[in-house]
Amino acid sequence: MKLYLKTAFAVVIAGFGFNTYADTHTYTDTQGNQSASSTQFKGKKSIDLSQWQLVWQDEFNYPDKQLDKNWISQNGPTENPWVYSSRWRENAQVKEGVLHLKSIKETRGGQDWTTGNVWSKRTFGYGYFEARFKYAEAYGTNNSFWFWPKQGVDEGQKACEIDINEGHYPNIINTNVHNWTDKYTLPNGRISHSDDQKHWTLLGQPDHTIELKQAIKAKKVRLTSLNPASIHISEFRVFEPSSAGYPSAKDDLPQNSPLNHALSADTHLTTNGVFNKLPSKEEFAIDGKLNTRWVSEKHGQKWLQLEWDTPKNIGAIQFVNGWEQEYGDSQGIYRNLISDYVLEYHNGKAWIELKKYQAAEAVANFGQEYHTYGLEWDQDYFKFYFDGELFHTMRNDVCFSEQTILFSLAILKADIAGPVTDAIDGTSMKIDWVRYYQRKP
Repeated sequence: MKLYLKTAFAVVIAGFGFNTYADTHTYTDTQGNQSASSTQFKGKKSIDLSQWQLVWQDEFNYPDKQLDKNWISQNGPTENPWVYSSRWRENAQVKEGVLHLKSIKETRGGQDWTTGNVWSKRTFGYGYFEARFKYAEAYGTNNSFWFWPKQGVDEGQKACEIDINEGHYPNIINTNVHNWTDKYTLPNGRISHSDDQKHWTLLGQPDHTIELKQAIKAKKVRLTSLNPASIHISEFRVFEPSSAGYPSAKDDLPQNSPLNHALSADTHLTTNGVFNKLPSKEEFAIDGKLNTRWVSEKHGQKWLQLEWDTPKNIGAIQFVNGWEQEYGDSQGIYRNLISDYVLEYHNGKAWIELKKYQAAEAVANFGQEYHTYGLEWDQDYFKFYFDGELFHTMRNDVCFSEQTILFSLAILKADIAGPVTDAIDGTSMKIDWVRYYQRKP
């Protein structure tokens, strides 16, 4: 199957009209120049498959009934308390060379949704693993390519889980390695274990500058989002109108900058809360510093609102979001970029929409695009790849026994993957192929 990529994402969102929307694929900067960028990720290192030998693969080029030769389906309810869906063989269908894991809104197995999953009958040791797939095209879905020792582990070995990608719509890659053997008790009495989850948004940019064609006067502005995870806002600015333009969102404000109303003495800031696992505060969103950030509460709708005692003349709104990776394979890349937002002001009677942003349109939609997700695994390291490009390396101190390969589609509670709506019904995770390589002697 062919790989199709969108060819544009936003570096600066600007030149956008009052109560109108900018083109979400091509943007106009403050000088009026149109710009477009490829959504292809380029890392510092690529996988060199000439150094590897293909030893196993499944291209799914066979009738549906043949799936059972190499794979097993759950066929029953899901015990995980965070999952809404039971999983059944009927929801795992091979069709025209693709394995479809389908989501259906139906009550079965005591759960309100059904989805599909499969795991391999054989086990696998160290090597390079790669799969090509699309996400189910809806919030609320967890599209997983992962390892788990279904056969059990030898005495003295750890039960580990390797999540190559627990993908969330529209373009979030979630990696993790769990140690399920060594558990501990938290102060609140909950039993936990060690893991290292990271949310990767390898495509897109952190800075958004929305210039209004016609200035407005308002006492309230707000940003709301259905982003699946916490949103990270390092600086949120509300500028007075300026014929000379506005500074770059990623730079500190120069002395001759237009007035930033977010720093006014009568500014009142409210948000949906703060994520308690990071050293963050609400006021970090408007403290005038780019090296601090507000990290929202993780679940539910996210929002930030500014209110003033007196109306403000507004010509532009600007913010920087995400978490810049300061080291490693993805140094300089921003994780946790926002997947959607609505920007509004209050006219004294109602909220009026200024800008609606969808990363699925402006950056990339992994529900429409095939991408490859890879893992190089040996006794020392885990190395994660996206479209053959290395983006993350971890020390291996837990996974030394053979694993089974799993593909699973789940519908998650608590807005972990975004809101669960009827838009999920009928969507599917689509796996084109999976391959296993061993390093050549």
